[in-house]
Amino acid sequence: MTTKKSLLAGGILLTIIGSGLQPVFNRAFAQTTQPQTPLENQLSPQPETKSQIRLITPGAQPRQRLRFVPQTGQKETADMQMDMNMSMSVNGNEAPSFKIPGTSLKLNTTVNKVEQNGDIYYDFSYDNVDIVGESNLPPSALEDMRREIKKMQGLKGNVIVDNKGQTKKANFIVPKNFNPALKQTMDQLKNSIEQLSAQVPTEAVGKGAKWKVTSNISFNGITLVQTANYELVDIQDGIATMNINLTQKAPGAQKIALPQIPKGMTMIMESYNANGTGQSKIALNRLMPLSTSLKMNANTQMRTTVPNSPETMIMNQQISTQLNIQSK
Repeated sequence: MTTKKSLLAGGILLTIIGSGLQPVFNRAFAQTTQPQTPLENQLSPQPETKSQIRLITPGAQPRQRLRFVPQTGQKETADMQMDMNMSMSVNGNEAPSFKIPGTSLKLNTTVNKVEQNGDIYYDFSYDNVDIVGESNLPPSALEDMRREIKKMQGLKGNVIVDNKGQTKKANFIVPKNFNPALKQTMDQLKNSIEQLSAQVPTEAVGKGAKWKVTSNISFNGITLVQTANYELVDIQDGIATMNINLTQKAPGAQKIALPQIPKGMTMIMESYNANGTGQSKIALNRLMPLSTSLKMNANTQMRTTVPNSPETMIMNQQISTQLNIQSK
């Protein structure tokens, strides 16, 4: 595995957080040579880091408290697709830009229980996972991507979310033949589960209301601070439309921890900044948004040192991502 391939693999992981698909792109370029250990059939549930929600302005009258109230036994299906473009330079030298194929999947959910306090217990599963659209990657790389991403087929689990959209706990159950090297995917999928529901404030709000949700996202040894600004542009008959402005920032340089990085190589993320805008339409009697469209642009700088070499590589990446969700 060449150094440039390792750099590319690590960099692709630093795309839009929450998609849960970054390790799949990584493994399309470089297969790990480290020993694999058995993965438990059921991953231990981990409490999610709570987000901070702050109401900025309550909006116009009439106002109401936004609460999610699905029914026990309710089933939903969401079609999700993520498209991506990437360009990069190494030590100031421009590398060819990449048109990475889109990733599509179906997310199926079933509500098992709704507690008196509003907590919602639901099961989920991934289906129809595939790569779609055009790409300028070599056919062999595309086949590797398709082979790896299809290993997500059959993933399922359960989640507890409160009636304001905040995830309390997420647990994954993996198929017996699931690749242990993709354990990272589980951690990032937990982030994506939390992103599915728009988090709403405790207070009553009306048209024009604005609120801010701040949270920390952690993966591969890296922590990002994410701030989502929401504006309620319309609400009628239990259906709310919100504009979203999203920022992600790394608070200082951080070491990237990936099993795919060759022994002795060190990768430091010097900076990461991302900005996104979009819109989401939610129905208060449903778990998943009726529709979400989010476009993000991310800029990353990484510094890499190679064993037995005095050379230090500086890589800059620009990544644009479009995420679309439609549910029924």
